[in-house]
Order: sequence, then C-alpha cells, then structure tokens
Amino acid sequence: MNEKTYNNTLQRLLKSREIGLLIILFIITIILSFTTKTFFNVENLLNIIKQVTLVTIVAAGQTFVITSGGIDLSVGSVLGISSIIMSFFITMGVPVGFAIVICLLCGTFFGFLNGILITKLFLPPFIVTLGMMSIARGLINVITKGYPIMIDSPLIMGLGQGNWGVIPIMAIFMPIVIVIMHWLFNYTVFGNHVRAIGSNEMATRLSGINVKRVKIIVFSLCGLLSGLAGLLMTGRLNSGNPNAGLNFDMDSIAAVIVGGTLLSGGSGTVVGTMLGALLLGVIRNGLVLLNVNMYWQTVATGAIIILVCAIESLSKERGKKHE
Repeated sequence: MNEKTYNNTLQRLLKSREIGLLIILFIITIILSFTTKTFFNVENLLNIIKQVTLVTIVAAGQTFVITSGGIDLSVGSVLGISSIIMSFFITMGVPVGFAIVICLLCGTFFGFLNGILITKLFLPPFIVTLGMMSIARGLINVITKGYPIMIDSPLIMGLGQGNWGVIPIMAIFMPIVIVIMHWLFNYTVFGNHVRAIGSNEMATRLSGINVKRVKIIVFSLCGLLSGLAGLLMTGRLNSGNPNAGLNFDMDSIAAVIVGGTLLSGGSGTVVGTMLGALLLGVIRNGLVLLNVNMYWQTVATGAIIILVCAIESLSKERGKKHE
C-alpha cells in the first residue's frame, strides 16, 4: 500500500460515523470512570450489556425500516405482545420449543401486517405503525388484565438470565444479529434494494424492483427481531410482563439515528446502530450512577436525537454550499 492510498484510507476511517462514535464512547467512558466509583464494576458493565442487547436487536430491524424511508413505532408493543403470547401458551402446557416459535412468528406477523397495510392501502408508515402500537398494547392489556404471566421454563430463563462463563447468554445474541444484519444490509441484493427505495422510491420502482415486496420483507424482518427481543426479555423477567417493551420505540429510533442512519432514508449502518445503542446505554447508566433523576434520562435521550439531527442537517447544508 503506497502512502497516498494509506492516507486516503486513514481519512475515510476518521470521517466514518462508526469511528466518531467509538471516540465519543471512549471519552464518555473515561469521564464516568473518574466521576463514579462503580462504572467499571464488572456487574455494572454486564448490566449495561444486557440492557443494550435488547435495544440493539430491535434497532437492527429499525435500521432497515428507516433506511427504506419508513419508520416503525410499534416495535416495543410487538415485543410485548410476542412475550405475552409465548408466556400464555407456556402456561397452557404448550411445549416450550413450540412456544418460542410462536413468539417469533407473532412478531413477524405484526411486522407483516404493517408492511401489508402500508403497501396495499398506501398508508404512511407513521400512521400504520402508530395504530399497530395501540392495537398490540391493547391486546396485551386484554390478555393480562395488567398482571404479569409468570412462567417456569429453565430454557427461556437460561436464555435471559444464564451466563456462558462471565458473559450473559442473551448478550451473545447481539453480535450474531449484528453480523447477520450487517451482511444482509451491505452484501446482498436485498440490502441494495432497501437503500435504493429509501433514496428514490419512484426511480427504484421504474427500474423493475418490486418495491412493495421489499417493504413487506423489511417490516416483517423488523417484527421478527422484535419477537426475538421479546423472547429474551421474557427470560430475563421470568414472565410475560404487560409493561415489556415500553419506550423501545423511541430507544430503537434514537440508536438508529445516533448510529448514522439518515432519517430521510437511503443510507444506514447496522454497526453504527449497535454503537449508537451502546452510547445511549452508557450515557443512561452514567446518569443513574450520578444520581440524576430518571425523568432527566428521557430528556437527555431526546436532546441527543435533536442534536444529532441538527448536526446532520448542518453538515448537508455545508456540503451543498461547497458544491
């Protein structure tokens, strides 16, 4: 590699969102290590990983949706209803393996419904998924009447609470999902179609790509990952909790935006989404350790989203002026 090529590669790396997030994450980690006594405690770090795992899995699917030009506000409720239905079937004596399949299919089904309603009825994703969020959350309350559905399954509890050495088993799902979704996003025809739709849907349709089918698959995939997160959360809580998945809609969107995916669609990064979720998780954990009121954590998340979008917008404007 000659010096010019090396310099160009180095400049691209330094300009990439992923490297920028890693630098910010490193700086915040150093600050928290000096301002708190327990941040680098093994138990605290493992707790951060557990919290980030669920958000990252959901946000990986959200990355595809937002890149395609849509948005899914129902992911948290789909996570919750998948967990509740699985727990309900387990208490009815259904084999655990079959109940797990039902959980994943439930998430996929709700995502599929989102895709069908959006593409067949030409409804905005915001409206459809907002309505689906209410439907799923309402069904949760109808089934549970507001009470958790306790389960007794060593397999599911092992997935949510077990460890492989010191590593939580549920945390192992995060890199597996990220690797698969990163490959699907960047190295397949399907991923190219998703980005093309987000960039220019009309041109993509005129080029012969079945836009409706791609969108249905995207929303179904997002639902599947929400179902997977619901499975892991059930194991972690040892129950189907009616409050499971609350705020996951905002958290997943925040992770996607902070990670570098354009809210307008057409460009995204699954690895960036994981780093965005990790960054937000560390900030939230740091606020807890600093005894900041829990309500301010939500304020901080919203402020970060606005700040990132503002920076993105200013960067675009500067780019246009230089052209």
